[in-house]
Amino acid sequence: MRTNTAGASAHELDAFIGVAKEHALDDATVVGLLRKNGWSERRVYGALSAYYTDTLRTPIPKRGVTGENARDAFFYLINFLTLAFWTTALGQIFYTLIGHAFPDAAVGVYTYARPLRDAIAWQLAAVIVTFPIFGFVHHTIATQLRARPDLYESGIRKWLTYVALVFAALVVIADGVWFLEGLLLGQLTMHFVLDSLVLLVLGGGVFGYYLTTIDGPRGER
Repeated sequence: MRTNTAGASAHELDAFIGVAKEHALDDATVVGLLRKNGWSERRVYGALSAYYTDTLRTPIPKRGVTGENARDAFFYLINFLTLAFWTTALGQIFYTLIGHAFPDAAVGVYTYARPLRDAIAWQLAAVIVTFPIFGFVHHTIATQLRARPDLYESGIRKWLTYVALVFAALVVIADGVWFLEGLLLGQLTMHFVLDSLVLLVLGGGVFGYYLTTIDGPRGER
């Protein structure tokens, strides 16, 4: 018999829901009580669906989700790709500015001979184009989530968000290793420290963005 992390069986869950409905508890109260005791929202709603199917003696109509999954994949991929584009381009702009302000003798004088405008033109154009797209997509996703909080449970949404979290975490970890290596080798020049700080801020910002949006406010669930 299947059990959840607290050891309660699926049969006990079904029995509790049956008794709760006999005592006229509303669904929100039942879901809240069970969530506080370790049951996932999806599992609880599955049990409630089974209860209503048995009680009403008719199956609950299922809405096709193929189109919604494709839409979710589109929006979250665009969100991820545009965020990656403009943050990477912004980082390169900062690296170029740092290089001109604090030249690194190890890379040679020819690296900084190129005019600053030419050195950051492509990156600046990338930020100007992709940041508004990212902002629009982010606003669209947030509007959909406010209108339909059930979309927080979208499998596509959670998978793509966790993948983005993994990439952002790798950037932050790599930056920490890079900084520690420089410290151990005695290479902590101003140029090196500022480069590392830019990577930490951008990588940490992306990680924080996805971490705070993955589950959504409890009040909207």
